[in-house]
Amino acid sequence: MMPEPTRTVASARWSCRLALFSVSLILVTLALHRLGPLGTPLALNLALVGFAGAALAFLIGLVALVRIWSTGRAGAGAMAVGLLLPLIAYAGPVGFVAAHLDQPRINDVTTDTASPPAFVALAKRRVGANVSSYPGQAFAELQAKGYPDLRALVLERSVEEAYELVEEALRRLRWQVVAAEPLGGDRSTKVGRIEAVDHTLLVGFTDDIVIRIEGGPARARIDARSASRYGRFDFGQNASRLRKLLAEVRTRADMTPPAAVISKAVTNKRGGKTARTLVKRQKARDQGKGEGRNERGPAKSGAQRAPAPKGTQR
Repeated sequence: MMPEPTRTVASARWSCRLALFSVSLILVTLALHRLGPLGTPLALNLALVGFAGAALAFLIGLVALVRIWSTGRAGAGAMAVGLLLPLIAYAGPVGFVAAHLDQPRINDVTTDTASPPAFVALAKRRVGANVSSYPGQAFAELQAKGYPDLRALVLERSVEEAYELVEEALRRLRWQVVAAEPLGGDRSTKVGRIEAVDHTLLVGFTDDIVIRIEGGPARARIDARSASRYGRFDFGQNASRLRKLLAEVRTRADMTPPAAVISKAVTNKRGGKTARTLVKRQKARDQGKGEGRNERGPAKSGAQRAPAPKGTQR
């Protein structure tokens, strides 16, 4: 006679099924939210259901483990799936949270806590989400302790040049510009604002950014603010975003001499005739200097070069 087959433990089957369903729900939710069709509130609720289901599958798997160990019945494979999949699903979020527990519990960061830039166009998109106004002194104190390096960026450039540098930095960072308020004010002090949107890399949470550029003909100050649209804790993402923005603007400023920006503006306004004339004159002067240097003979090897003068506006 054939031996009677060993029955599979029911709890092992249910643990496996629930784990597969929960992990699939989490992955599909993350994909749809990252690509855009799924809104953040609904995605958070679906992800919460998925993680709750994964936790329940793990508990059922523990029950199946005890029953299989005590009775010797089949179902070890299904039980293993029901135990391992929830652990894998929780490993990423738990590890990420543990690595960022030392960050301040805030979701709004700015380079000017006394007078932070305000959201105008993006305030309409934040209805039903986090408030658009700056939270206040409590956040400012936590930011001062956690991110003391976040300060305004001051450039020895005209405010028009600084505005162009910020626009170029936003293009290179590939942030979505929502609104751009051109420079306005009197001749000595002008103020402009740019609002943009960025998303976190993996999950795709939406963060709002506003940049304020103010100054005059010789100096400009750039202040920025980044705030999470949803969530109470940003895990340091907003501070990292502001550092990236200011570093990109600083890099653009170092790579673009003030004279180049002025020549470009002159070319655009006067059709390039004046700029070409200036270039020809400069070449002639350089050629004359070179001929005079050749007549005097080679310079001594120990001579030091004087620092290059800063560019001035014509």
